[in-house]
Amino acid sequence: MIRDRSKIGAVGYASPQMNTKSDPTNPDLVTSPNIGRPPSDPNRYFIVTLGRSGSSLLGAILADAGAAFGVSPPAVWDPRSGQMEGGAIKQAAHHYRRAYDIAHGRKYVLSPAIESKYRLHRARRYLKRALRMSQFLKIGDLDLVVQPSFKLGYRPWVILSYRQLELNLPSLLVGRTHIGPDQLAREYVRIYRQGLMLLRTFGGCTVAYNELQDTHASGWADAIARTTDLNKQRLLDSRHQRLQAVADPTDVQPIYAEAYALYEAMQLISGQFVEPSRQVVRAFA
Repeated sequence: MIRDRSKIGAVGYASPQMNTKSDPTNPDLVTSPNIGRPPSDPNRYFIVTLGRSGSSLLGAILADAGAAFGVSPPAVWDPRSGQMEGGAIKQAAHHYRRAYDIAHGRKYVLSPAIESKYRLHRARRYLKRALRMSQFLKIGDLDLVVQPSFKLGYRPWVILSYRQLELNLPSLLVGRTHIGPDQLAREYVRIYRQGLMLLRTFGGCTVAYNELQDTHASGWADAIARTTDLNKQRLLDSRHQRLQAVADPTDVQPIYAEAYALYEAMQLISGQFVEPSRQVVRAFA
């Protein structure tokens, strides 16, 4: 059960109604005038991750404990594939990522200004739909989505799901054969560098891959419970039921220095609840 934090949120908004005749992932078919308006509880929880970090397991655990992802949790968790990812947030993240790439001189077709404007327009419409449908969101590139959600009047909380890059890479290289290790390292640095700053700004916690795999570790559940108000025991019970993988070794020599520095920074706050900045608290006062 999620605690009602409406007292710190954007009170006074009407809760938008779902248009059941619409395709839930197509923003062009949505006719409700309330799209994008925050409901009485504006809190939204973003699992920010590069992928292959235990984030699908974490999403399933959260869903078992009552988190609303807008999709049903799998009866059996498959560690080989991403799960708990809704279609609307996937499209929103896709368009925000394309706009990000264009802004950094890459991947535009005709005019960068025109395509960037188009991508941001599409991203915002998909994001409005995703935020109406789900309170918890998980997909790659969510570091690019947190601030736009805040701009729409929602109250973001950041959950960084992470793993040491050198241990993350073998799984990523097998699953993403079109991307090399150096490019993945740059992705890691962008996502977690921005993720850490977003965490310090909006509040939340970090969850390490090894913490989820260690049946004796419970600090991650304390931090998640405080961030989300989900029940700690339900989180731990679900982890016990769903756990299949094994923990990473702890003595792997780092190769990518900046990525490892970010990993260590996340490790330092592991199991802790990070308070939102005073600027964010003031914005929702």
